[in-house]
Amino acid sequence: MAKKRRRLDEYLSQRTKSHEVMLEEKTQLSNRLFHLSAAIVFTLILVVMALPNDSRNLSYVFGLGLLFFLLLGLVVLTLTRVQPGLFRRAAAFNQLVGLVVVQVLLYEFVSFEASSFEVGGSPNHSLLYVTPLALFAMVGALVFTERGTLILSFAMAFYVGATSPHGQVLPENPLGMDFSLMLVLAVGAATASLSIKPVRRQSKPVMVGLYAGIMQALTLLCLKLMAGELDLQEGEGLKYAHLSTFLVEPGWALAGGLFSGALVTCLLPWIERVFGILTERRLLDLSDFSNDLLRLIQERAPGTFQHTLNVAQLCSSASEAVGADPLLARVGCYYHDLGKIHKPEYFVENMGEDKTIHDRLSPSMSKMIIISHVKDGVVLAKEAKLPQKIIDMIPMHHGTTVVEFFYYKARRFGEPESLAPGEVEYRYPGPKPRFREAGIMMLADTLEAMAKAETHPNPSRFRTMVHEVILKRLLDGQLDESDLTLNDLRVIEDSFVRTLTTMYHGRIKYPAPDEEGSKKGRGRGSKGGSGSQGGGGGKGPEPKPGGAADDDAAPSEQTGAEGSLKSPREPVRAARSS
Repeated sequence: MAKKRRRLDEYLSQRTKSHEVMLEEKTQLSNRLFHLSAAIVFTLILVVMALPNDSRNLSYVFGLGLLFFLLLGLVVLTLTRVQPGLFRRAAAFNQLVGLVVVQVLLYEFVSFEASSFEVGGSPNHSLLYVTPLALFAMVGALVFTERGTLILSFAMAFYVGATSPHGQVLPENPLGMDFSLMLVLAVGAATASLSIKPVRRQSKPVMVGLYAGIMQALTLLCLKLMAGELDLQEGEGLKYAHLSTFLVEPGWALAGGLFSGALVTCLLPWIERVFGILTERRLLDLSDFSNDLLRLIQERAPGTFQHTLNVAQLCSSASEAVGADPLLARVGCYYHDLGKIHKPEYFVENMGEDKTIHDRLSPSMSKMIIISHVKDGVVLAKEAKLPQKIIDMIPMHHGTTVVEFFYYKARRFGEPESLAPGEVEYRYPGPKPRFREAGIMMLADTLEAMAKAETHPNPSRFRTMVHEVILKRLLDGQLDESDLTLNDLRVIEDSFVRTLTTMYHGRIKYPAPDEEGSKKGRGRGSKGGSGSQGGGGGKGPEPKPGGAADDDAAPSEQTGAEGSLKSPREPVRAARSS
């Protein structure tokens, strides 16, 4: 009967997986068709916006549209290669399109102002260097990656140069492109995208904008020198032809970088919420122990709070060792057990004198209470509007592991084998860790609980324990989606052993003050004896302050305390590890 039930469970699970695979393939196909149609429509919009006022032939419009479409496809392909899985969510593609649209609108506004503002009867094209392409690069580097943002920025610089009204009036430029504007903005955008991370202070974008503006101004100065706008003649020293033009355009380029940095600084909290960006500044705010959620954990579940601190120390050290983000790992550990504040007394670290609370419950009920802290934590995190990556780490720190203690306890209830529960019923809902910090946190959470329950901690025991836990999670498939390599796991193992040895190191046993008190007592007793003999009192020696009776009582008290904790220790340890 049991074998038939297992086969039926396996068949149903395989059927469910195949159905999920089919749904995923259909979703991917629909997403690709949507991306393709959106790219075509967006390219047509760009072509219409890029058309100059004067009439152009059809071949020019067709060539410009095809060129924009190829650039857009190259950008999407590069981002997919650099950041795999980026466009699996429709939100990521929408964010990219929205970012490009905002940049195009800002450029069109600057272009309109430059055409409207006339100097000497002609449009002031110097204002085109104020185009805030560095803003686009900074936001793109925060949302995506630096390498992907470089491609995006170069494509946007090409678009600006191809549609510049200044390039269209140059007689020696049949393609109508402003190459100097294109190069200047590309240099500034590259500087901004490579300098924005990490953002530990909200004023960081201002400094990045200043660097981008300086690079733009220097690049434009070099181009103007190459064009011969600085006239050097023998015997007459330096003569500046059109001094105002020579210095004003680099000034506008510098102002464009500063404007981009100032705008990003003012809008940084809004940008973080809209694009789901998790900057170092935001992480530092979340790591402040005075915020409401961490204070709530500390007040309602003080044992859980101490547990999170130990897990954070393990996780941050290991993350730094493998090149992951230690700050993200530490902050994720602070909130990973947020759901325990609803029923803190059911978890061993928060239990008071009554440590047999799970003995009065059935294993299935205990399992439901233990697993519910994951769902409760996600709900609380969403209500507090925590970043999505922190919310994702709450269910990922258990993955789809088994609540082993209560699972084996249920099987030991003496039920018939046909009615024995399966592992699926006692597994966490998941998902499994999908990035390195979450995978490291899963391992650290289990190891901290096991290390605290170790009666004789030493490096050799820690080495064995860490190796067994990592191997168990690896064979169970919990780390398959975490991007952790075998070499990473080896480095993580060494880091865990070092940190656990430091956290649970042995201490020197200080000598008790009883020996010194005994010597003084004997000295006083001998003096009292001689006095009584001299006085004829005949009293016996006084009792010792630290006599044999106290020494015998201490072991009995310790034994009694251990005996009182031994019966509930096993279920408590399992509840803690889960």
